[in-house]
Amino acid sequence: MTDLLDLIGFHVDDVPNVDEFLAGVRDFAGRGVNVPHFWVVAAGPKDIRHSDHVELEFGVSATPGVGALAFGHGDGHYVPAHGTNDEDVEYWQAGLHPSYLPPGAEVPLEDVLAGVGEFIRTGRRPTGIQWADAD
Repeated sequence: MTDLLDLIGFHVDDVPNVDEFLAGVRDFAGRGVNVPHFWVVAAGPKDIRHSDHVELEFGVSATPGVGALAFGHGDGHYVPAHGTNDEDVEYWQAGLHPSYLPPGAEVPLEDVLAGVGEFIRTGRRPTGIQWADAD
């Protein structure tokens, strides 16, 4: 079986066990990373042009205990209202390709894990996070 953290992105249907997946993310973060990593998990139709397709970007920072979240649906892009970064922040897609997450995306890793777990279980924007429009 492919380790989903080796992929740039995947669909919620690809996660057989949410708790084991989250434990894997926690373990990955606990080992430390040299560059911040992020992934994209999708829900709804797999066709990204479909109006019901949604995506959650989530990341693990090189700073212990910090991660990132961003949610996208159609033309809307959202970040946690309590995000701490004031400028775009560089994260690497699965550690392979540099990209930037918007201001407000960085939050405590525990918030990332809670948001990812809720998203994978429901396929909807996590309600345990208060969201704001991304700049």
